[in-house]
Amino acid sequence: AASDCIDCAAGRYIDVGGSDSDTDCIDCVAGKYVEDTGSALESDCIGCAAGKYSTTIGSVSAVSCIDCEAGRYGNVTGSARLSDCIECAAGRYADALGSNSSAQCIGCAAGRYVSESGSDEAEDCIDCVAGRYLDVEGGSAASDCIGCAAGRYSETSGNDAADDCIGCVAGKYVEAEGSNEASDCIDCVAGRYVDVAGSAALSECKDCAAGKYVAVVGSSAASDCIDCAAGRYIDVGGSDSDTDCIDCVAGKYGAHRGGALYVD
Repeated sequence: AASDCIDCAAGRYIDVGGSDSDTDCIDCVAGKYVEDTGSALESDCIGCAAGKYSTTIGSVSAVSCIDCEAGRYGNVTGSARLSDCIECAAGRYADALGSNSSAQCIGCAAGRYVSESGSDEAEDCIDCVAGRYLDVEGGSAASDCIGCAAGRYSETSGNDAADDCIGCVAGKYVEAEGSNEASDCIDCVAGRYVDVAGSAALSECKDCAAGKYVAVVGSSAASDCIDCAAGRYIDVGGSDSDTDCIDCVAGKYGAHRGGALYVD
């Protein structure tokens, strides 16, 4: 009788007639399972869902399907090994099990990066060092971090905007990019001043006007420049000492401070 024919067990199938032994029943391959008995087609074996895999042959239940580990995702069904789970790319991480799409890998926050693939937590993302910033998500290398522009510096790590870089104070400048402390800012030399923050070159320091001098470095205003005394003058800019002031010659006098012109 037909009832004498015995079903292949769950996890197995047979796709030809006339079989006379349970050894003719074929195991579902790794990555697939079938819960019912008596399966007659290979296609009756169901692939593990995306985000999962199974190394077991002849699985009888979806329970045998294992989540891809954190830091990886599986975007196809029927995966048969852990290596079928794809590592999240550098710059991204996944902290959940069973991710089924690259979209579930999360970009490192702005100001941070990770150069390794397969990261499994936000803490794997590394702060950009002081003096640099990154204003987009998903940084994948230290080189993605941008140096603070000349004239600016940052003493903190993990900066996520150019505005985190602080301008050198008036009276100072820095020509290099990526400065990481206020002491990188250089004083304008004696005889010169700069009255704005964020100066990026020595050339932005302005000469004291003719008739004036300043003997100290780091001057931040034109008013720091000192007038030559009455009876003295100087006819060039950028003087850095009162000794640059020239006495009026015998027979002449200067009634006002800050003389800038000698009249013969």
